[in-house]
Amino acid sequence: MARVIKARGSGAVGFNMTPMIDIVFNLIIFFMLVSQFSEVVKEDMVLPPAKMAAIRDESDYRNVVINIVDPDHPQVRIFGQTFEPRIGPRSAPSELESYLIGLVGENGEGGVKRPLNIILRADEGIPYEAVATVMLAAGKAKIEAWWMATAPEVTMK
Repeated sequence: MARVIKARGSGAVGFNMTPMIDIVFNLIIFFMLVSQFSEVVKEDMVLPPAKMAAIRDESDYRNVVINIVDPDHPQVRIFGQTFEPRIGPRSAPSELESYLIGLVGENGEGGVKRPLNIILRADEGIPYEAVATVMLAAGKAKIEAWWMATAPEVTMK
């Protein structure tokens, strides 16, 4: 003979919303913190004006921002690390070249291999030699994609 079990209580099912709210708040905090890091790699500087610049879509590349600062003694800064803007001899690459070669070998987010793109930012008073040195170091590291950051030209009406 089959037994019938009767449930006790009102029959209403309740959900504990506390864990879901905790997860949502953690995600909000995470995205707020991560969104700020993209601005940290940019140094304060006066960019040279551009007359014919186009805005590019950065999502197809792994972007690395290279800042060249201090017009009197140019310094190259990448992710908070400082390098001298110089090219090494053929036998031994400079510190900057070695660092860029290491970046080329890394995979992007989620292990996806996307081409490395350099966004070069130089103060308008930086000598061209320092900019050319960084471009040559990128060439030696086999980086083919790079952009030059400029300030948009303001038109007066």
